[in-house]
Amino acid sequence: MQVEVTLEETAVLIRWKKRSDNHVLVRMKAEAILYASEGVGIGIIAKMVERTERTVQEWLADWQATRMCSVLTGHAGNQNAAKLTRDQKQELKKILAQPPSRTGARAGFRDTPAVHDVMKILSDARYQSDPSH
Repeated sequence: MQVEVTLEETAVLIRWKKRSDNHVLVRMKAEAILYASEGVGIGIIAKMVERTERTVQEWLADWQATRMCSVLTGHAGNQNAAKLTRDQKQELKKILAQPPSRTGARAGFRDTPAVHDVMKILSDARYQSDPSH
């Protein structure tokens, strides 16, 4: 099953495939779509991305229906590995919607250390790196 991919889409898919910080499923879908755009057979694509032929066919059908949106996985937004509960996240959103001076944050604007301080106070969650905020 060959799919059509524009030059712009190809460039984005290649970037998504190469980025190690992307979810692995995003990288696999991007790779599968790129292979299919070059006329590679479903069986070979399935072996390359280590998924069943049926899964690859579904990815390609999704691509034809919704293009780039089909590559982005819903796993990135789920709550399975969240360190904060949904209620804690809602409370954090309320706090961050206020000016920093009213929340006790030590910065004049929202920066990573200020958010870190608020999160630590609210939930006692410990994040290892600034990008996790």
